[in-house]
Amino acid sequence: MNTEQVQALIELLVSPSADIGGRDDAAMDLYATDDFRARAALLKVASDASTPDIVSASAGESPGLVAVATSRPLWESERAQLTPEARREYGVFHEIARTTAAPDRTGNSAEPR
Repeated sequence: MNTEQVQALIELLVSPSADIGGRDDAAMDLYATDDFRARAALLKVASDASTPDIVSASAGESPGLVAVATSRPLWESERAQLTPEARREYGVFHEIARTTAAPDRTGNSAEPR
């Protein structure tokens, strides 16, 4: 996925006026990149209580898929901000990622500074 495609998906995802199906698809498609901008947009949407449940769930699932693929799960502080729907979907994948990530088995080696 190139930079322009990532940016277009991010813009669609974060737009509250965009079609809910398009936003949901964008959230799911962003799992294919580990771009820091995509991660930030997914976290923003997955942490916003006004986000429709289906979009929030997909925005939580995508970082979970990235965590499994890269062994880099979300920080505990990031997970704590997720809506219940996003946290539930992320949690499915976090369990897989945390067993293969950091040696302390928390899924994190340390909080970001």
